[in-house]
Amino acid sequence: MIINKHVMRSTNEKQVLQQVINEGPISRSQISRNLSLNKVTVSDIYNQLLRAQFIKEIGCGASTKNGGRKPVMAELNVNYGFVASIDLSPDSVKLMYSRLNGKILHFQSFKTTDMTLTDVIDLIEDQLRNVDDYGTVHGLMGVAIALDGIIYENKILKTPIKCLAHFDLAKYLRDKLRIPVMLEKKANLTAIFERDFHNNEIFDNVVSVVIRDEIHAGIVADSRLYSGHEGEAGEVGTALMEDRHAENHLESANDCASEKFLWTKLKAIKHVDRLDLTTVKHDYVNHDPAVTKVFDDFIYYLSKVVANVSTAFAPDVVVLNTSVLEILPQLLTDIRETTAKMSSPSRQVPIVATKNVQSAALLGGASEIIHQALGLESLKMHFS
Repeated sequence: MIINKHVMRSTNEKQVLQQVINEGPISRSQISRNLSLNKVTVSDIYNQLLRAQFIKEIGCGASTKNGGRKPVMAELNVNYGFVASIDLSPDSVKLMYSRLNGKILHFQSFKTTDMTLTDVIDLIEDQLRNVDDYGTVHGLMGVAIALDGIIYENKILKTPIKCLAHFDLAKYLRDKLRIPVMLEKKANLTAIFERDFHNNEIFDNVVSVVIRDEIHAGIVADSRLYSGHEGEAGEVGTALMEDRHAENHLESANDCASEKFLWTKLKAIKHVDRLDLTTVKHDYVNHDPAVTKVFDDFIYYLSKVVANVSTAFAPDVVVLNTSVLEILPQLLTDIRETTAKMSSPSRQVPIVATKNVQSAALLGGASEIIHQALGLESLKMHFS
């Protein structure tokens, strides 16, 4: 087999940078050992990264047991640049700026209920164009935009945001700002968040089930995002389910296991237009029969969704992303037990609640655009 030297060099450069990001502070000799590359090659790449300001030296580490010279330690230069991630919804724009190590620099939220699509896009462009450089060398290096719908090859094929489907938003902003712009489904980015933002656990196969007005799943398989045919993977809310109370009656998962279903049912039994979540929690904890029945149905149908994705994708973990579990975390135990009854006894997939309901998609977007900005799309990066 003939190996292209330029390809090999590029691969080595990426792996050295990955080592500095994931294992830093780290010395050249440790990088050489970790990658099984000779010290001359590592030193050459290391010095190149240092000159380009991708990395920085931060002093000396401890000497070896045999004594000798203390190694110089290096880490990612977080002041090289920064990225933006945007959560775009029909009624709001959430904007986050992050350093290249995933640390949040700034967050803003804008209500857009009464704004036209043109005004919303102008707002985004204006914010990105006039952002502070935060003392970085290269300023804003890329933008990730998260939205519900179907995204394929960085184009919007379907979205609940009026008039946005088939508008080439990525190209429009890229041409205006002259930086990379990436579009992705929110659920997919929550799965990226679960893959990358863990201090101890590393998930190579994860399904993130996002429960809002609809139910969507983000799927990471063998550490890579799985999008399916033309970006359609993960639309689990459209799957039909048998009504547990009416024989031969089918409903979509969106109509019986979404937050919208839950809140609508609770409003109906309480005869209110607006829910007091403190009262709902009190009624559930105190076993109010009507409230308990609504939650019981929610748990049953959501558990069916979880059991199905667990069987279909055999992930290391299923992560539930819903505000319901923030209000009533004890529901997670019921969901686990109900799912276990519906699943194969040979393997019970762990089910956990996300650690970040509100910002998972934004942080997942930050990770994706950081990977792209540093040219490390095919390599893992771990953030705190």
